[in-house]
Amino acid sequence: MAKKFIIALVVLGLFAAQSVSATTIKIATVAPEGSSWMQKMRAGAVEIKTRTAGRVLLKFYGGGVMGNEKSVFRKMRVGQLQGGAFTGGGLSKMVPDMMLYGLPLLTRSVGEMNYVRQQMDNQLIQRLDQSGYVCFGFASGGFANLMSQQPVASVEDLKGKKVWVPEGDTISYEVMEGLGVAPVTLPLSDVLTGLQTGLVDVVATSPLGALAFQWYTRVGYITDMPLVYITGALVVDKRTFSRLSADDQQIVHEVLGQIYHEIDQETTVDNEQALQTLLDQGLKLVPPADGEFSRWNKVATQVIDAVAERGTFPAALYDQARQHIKDYRQHQPLASAQ
Repeated sequence: MAKKFIIALVVLGLFAAQSVSATTIKIATVAPEGSSWMQKMRAGAVEIKTRTAGRVLLKFYGGGVMGNEKSVFRKMRVGQLQGGAFTGGGLSKMVPDMMLYGLPLLTRSVGEMNYVRQQMDNQLIQRLDQSGYVCFGFASGGFANLMSQQPVASVEDLKGKKVWVPEGDTISYEVMEGLGVAPVTLPLSDVLTGLQTGLVDVVATSPLGALAFQWYTRVGYITDMPLVYITGALVVDKRTFSRLSADDQQIVHEVLGQIYHEIDQETTVDNEQALQTLLDQGLKLVPPADGEFSRWNKVATQVIDAVAERGTFPAALYDQARQHIKDYRQHQPLASAQ
């Protein structure tokens, strides 16, 4: 009897040791359940659990159940969550440098943006690391276009319309004001409700975003002018990540890094297919009026220059990006004009 009791204690001790050694990383996102992103991440969590023999467990909360990006960030700071998937705008609340890629009309094409990212992704990842966040790479969401309930070919078509600007995106807000448009700020998680209730009439998102968040059901027109490049990234609190062994850290980096690389590579094709799906659903492309791109670009450049001078984000970083864009355009003039 005593022998069985000792064996039972040993077994319980082993289970307890396994439980203590396991690190659970709770990660929240507004990405809808069932979306491609969630499917890939849950598959990645299974692979990480297997390869670390259960020492690292990723638990995902999708569909915005943990609140908007601001709420997720706050819960990370108090330890309720250890990670989150954020847009570039959401990341900029942690590190202002992260607003760089999402500056309105910074680039004209996917080729330009890819070139800038080749030069600057690692630098931005390092800046996140220095601020206490482990990042596994950036994933493109494509370019955002205006999507509206009435055709929008010029700024004049926006007069009297309620145009959504992401919560905390001060630069886009100022650009809209500079164009004489009154913006409405909402967190990402509230946009669909805003469209349904008439709180907003016009949104800016990529075809993928319109499908994933079901916004396409409340709009009828897509303005064929890329305004903002969308990026996203998953970050984990560095203090939590540092508690993992070096080998387990490497495994997590390999798995999540590969997933983000795949998502990033697939985005261009996925957005083309998503656009066709939207058109098949009855949405219509609206070509911008002559001179509209230059008009928007002039205002956006003025606002960005002013914001950089105020020190809202490092002017040196902005200058680097502009130099890379200039270099690209000198060698790829036709591609950059597309």
